[in-house]
Amino acid sequence: MNPFVWVAITPDTWLPPSLLENLWTEGLDYLYWRKTNLEDQPAPESNLNKIMLASSQPTAHLWHLKEKDQKQLANHQRAFSTSIHQLVDWPLWIDKVELVFYSPVFESISKPGYGPSLTLAEMQKEIEDIRSRYSNLPRLIALGGVQKANISKVQRAGFDGAALLGSLWNSPDPVQTFQELRQNL
Repeated sequence: MNPFVWVAITPDTWLPPSLLENLWTEGLDYLYWRKTNLEDQPAPESNLNKIMLASSQPTAHLWHLKEKDQKQLANHQRAFSTSIHQLVDWPLWIDKVELVFYSPVFESISKPGYGPSLTLAEMQKEIEDIRSRYSNLPRLIALGGVQKANISKVQRAGFDGAALLGSLWNSPDPVQTFQELRQNL
C-alpha cells in the first residue's frame, strides 16, 4: 500500500517561507500554490518539484488542470492533478493525471455552507466499487472539511491522501495542526 499523500492548499494570505519549510520538514508531500498568491508572494524556492500550480496549460511547476479546462486536455498531454465532484469521473483520469482531488468530503471549513452530496459510507462503497473494476487509477485525494477529528475516517473510506486548507490555515499553529493530523491517521 502506498503512503498517505498530504497536500496543503495555500490560503489567500501571505505565508512566511519558514512556515512552509517547517511543513515540508514535517512530511508535507505537495503544496498547491493558488495563483492568487503569486501577485502577493513569490512561490517558495525550495521543493519546486512538489509545488502544484493551477493553470489552463502546462506550467514549470506540477500542473493542476483546472476543472473548467479539463475538456481542453489533448490526448497526448498529462497533467499532474485535477479535481472532480463525482466519484464516477475518477476512472476518466487513468493515465492522464497522478492525483485526483474529490470534494467535498465533509462540510467545507473554508467555504461555509458547501458540503457533500454523499455520506462518507456511500463514498466508501463507491470507491471500493470503482477500485474493483479499474486498475492504475490515479491517487484519490480527499478535499473539503478534512481535520484532526475525521482524518482516520478519510483513510478508512479508501482515499489515498488528503488536501488541507481550512484546517491548517484557520489554526493558530498550522505546523502543530499538521503534526496532529498525521498522528491521528
